[in-house]
Amino acid sequence: MAKTLAIPWELKYKFIRGMLTTLFKGVMYEIREKDGAAAALEFYEKIWKREDRVKNMTTTLKDVFKIEDNDMNAIYKWFVIFNELIGTEGYTQLEQSKTFCRVRVPIGCAWKTDPKDISDWVLIFFNIVVKTINPKATVERPKGMCAGDSYCEYVYKIEE
Repeated sequence: MAKTLAIPWELKYKFIRGMLTTLFKGVMYEIREKDGAAAALEFYEKIWKREDRVKNMTTTLKDVFKIEDNDMNAIYKWFVIFNELIGTEGYTQLEQSKTFCRVRVPIGCAWKTDPKDISDWVLIFFNIVVKTINPKATVERPKGMCAGDSYCEYVYKIEE
């Protein structure tokens, strides 16, 4: 019987994350090159909305971590958990009220894209997440490393 090779889970995580990052960038760049930025973003959005992929993942994390509300605190807590899961460090809340939250991510997004014309992929993903938690919620990125800023900043809002 062959011996099983023991590979540390941290290495497995980094390997899988690296593969997914490379795959994501490769697919987005190829579609962008062939059909343009708008087509790449449309493709990306269709993938995440098909079979409610992001919606189901959002709900799963809410259930596992017992996030029961749909207020700004619930949105912030969800993103803290998500960023911990994907390995984004430095996710810092700068300001929060019942209907507003501003956060800073000093290292940018996990899959920072070089072509600026497809960098809004993250807003597509984040908007699906926040609308799953609260249909009146939105997210904006006033600062982004892909736009030349030294960090990314996201603003979450819930319409009253």
